[in-house]
Amino acid sequence: MRVFADDADARGQEFPASVICGPQSAYFVLDTSQPGAAVGVNLRPGAAASVLGIPADQLSDRHVGLEDIWGGAARKLRDRLREARSPERRFAILEQALAARLQRPLLPHPAVAYALRAVDASPSLARVGQVRDETGYSAKRFIELFRHSVGLAPKRYCRIRRFQTVIESLARGEPVEWAGVAADSGYSDQSHLNREFRALAGVTPGEYRPVSNDRPSHVAIGP
Repeated sequence: MRVFADDADARGQEFPASVICGPQSAYFVLDTSQPGAAVGVNLRPGAAASVLGIPADQLSDRHVGLEDIWGGAARKLRDRLREARSPERRFAILEQALAARLQRPLLPHPAVAYALRAVDASPSLARVGQVRDETGYSAKRFIELFRHSVGLAPKRYCRIRRFQTVIESLARGEPVEWAGVAADSGYSDQSHLNREFRALAGVTPGEYRPVSNDRPSHVAIGP
């Protein structure tokens, strides 16, 4: 797998085996020019420490080889996955491997868990300051807890979740009235939404074309 930091990165970073994609504050580019098969799992925000054994903020905006974290166990897992005869068997092997490595606590800090629920319930309306006040923690401590567990600062996470609600609705392919989309999603105006598209997705709203309706965060680029 070759990963590029953005569409201006000409060199990229190559991973010959398994790779962890840490919490990302913006888009990155994958080289899909070579055919191949992969199996993977998306971790919920706050789950990195219990599954991978390291805080999420150590993986922020990074791609890291799984062997760098799990050592020889990552190589053995990859060998088992390659030998499996069916997708169902591969997922079963992966699930067993992850379950065997679970560490307590399984859930993030209660203040972080509360903040995640509040933001996810209404990404377009959530206000970090209000949510923080409701947890009872100081700004410094709340940001520290959230970043350690989720890998991103609270405001950045809220910004990304708001943007995700936009592209999830766009991926359904319905006619779009951009000014209305911006207003309904909590943006100050259409220009604000346009800037967010370029910063977080690497394309303009007009260029946005998801590879499929169920994969709104994946966009094909290039010739």
